[in-house]
Amino acid sequence: MTQELHERAKGLIATARVEAISPAEREWLEAHLQSCPNCATYAGEIEHALRSLRQASVQVNPELVARTRHAVHLRAHELHARRSQWFPLWMLCAISWVLGGITLPLVWRGIEWVGQYINLPSPIGIVILIIWWALPTLAVAAFVGAKGSQAAGD
Repeated sequence: MTQELHERAKGLIATARVEAISPAEREWLEAHLQSCPNCATYAGEIEHALRSLRQASVQVNPELVARTRHAVHLRAHELHARRSQWFPLWMLCAISWVLGGITLPLVWRGIEWVGQYINLPSPIGIVILIIWWALPTLAVAAFVGAKGSQAAGD
């Protein structure tokens, strides 16, 4: 047998302990282990090592466990508070999008009327409409940017 077959078998042995291997690979591995005593010994040693690791007990300082739990609790609370700060912003964005969609025809008619009244070219009216549409987003971006830079300075 070639060295490549042994390397494949060792790779499959390791992979099978972490994740599932295909039925064809499992069948090949079992046949190889029956015909190759070196790889079978290797598989037995891996299994023995894993059993030994599972049986090993680790003594942990109870104070360390308590501090870790406390730190995890504080971090979870911080993440929850950070998420809840964004909820009003998302609600305002949604309201802005809905109101922008509802008022779009009215604003377009208004820009068109003003454009006819002062002989404004049509492309300029389109630019004004785009600016009107983007203004809430720009305001929110400026607010979030200011809040982010303020938080970074703390």
